[in-house]
Formats: sequence, structure tokens, C-alpha cells
Amino acid sequence: MDRMLFPGFNLSEAGRLYLRSFEKRSRNLALDFAQSRALLVLAENEGVTQRRLSELTAIASPWLVRILDRLETMGLAQRHPHLADRRARSLALCADARAVLPLLRNVLGESLREAFRGLSTGETTILVKALDRVIANLSAIDRRAATDARDLLLSRISIAGGNH
Repeated sequence: MDRMLFPGFNLSEAGRLYLRSFEKRSRNLALDFAQSRALLVLAENEGVTQRRLSELTAIASPWLVRILDRLETMGLAQRHPHLADRRARSLALCADARAVLPLLRNVLGESLREAFRGLSTGETTILVKALDRVIANLSAIDRRAATDARDLLLSRISIAGGNH
């Protein structure tokens, strides 16, 4: 099979294998990939709202709520009332998370070194930039599809409302 004919499968396979490698290493921390991602991004953006953390991690809000529930149960994260918006929750790390973060960063570093083994610094830079472009392209399509679906729903609502 010519792998260049099916690069989408290659992306999917690379992601699957990276996830497996990462979770094998993070097992001792009792954190899965999504929990690790949320915790690492929260560490860089403490005080953000759940909505903003969802945007930064690209984890859908319903899934993020479950992840935050688990991180709270583990004593790694806390939700507080947001000072400027009573409806929002502000997120913070707990003391135990500060002890886990260096270990988690080591897991991340080991996983990346393993995945990028044999690539030069230049190749790694090109790969990261290319993946960023792929993500941006697919995200734009996803946003357009969501906007189109919303617009279609609104037009149906207005049509239905006009028939009464």
C-alpha cells in the first residue's frame, strides 16, 4: 500500500500509537491522556473558566466537566465561583497537582522523544508546523459546518414561526 495515498490514516495511526505510549507512561500517575491535557493546560492558564479551558484543550464541554470532576476527586483541581460572572466557574490547581506536574511533564517529554526519535530538529519543527496547519484547516471546516447547521436550524425555526 502506498502510504502517501492515505495520509489521513497515517495521522490517525500516529495519534493512536502516541496515545497508547503516553498512557502507558502516565498509568503510574493514574491520569489518562485527556485528564493530563486538561491539567497541563490549566497549569499554564490558572484562573480560566471551564468554557475557556474547553477551548484551549479542544475538549468538548460535557467531556471536560467529567474530566474536571475526576481531577477534583483526585485532589488535583478546584472550581471556584468566578468573580466577574456568577454563572461561570474559575479553575485552579491544588497543591497535589503541583507535585504531579513535573512528573507529568517528564511523561510528556519521554513520549515526545520516543515519537520524534530519528527526526532532526528541523524535521520536528516542520512536522509541528504542518500539524498546526492541518488542525487549523480542519477546525475551520468544523466551525463552518457548525455555523451552517445553526443557520439552517434558525431558518427552519423562522419558517415554522411564520406559518402560524
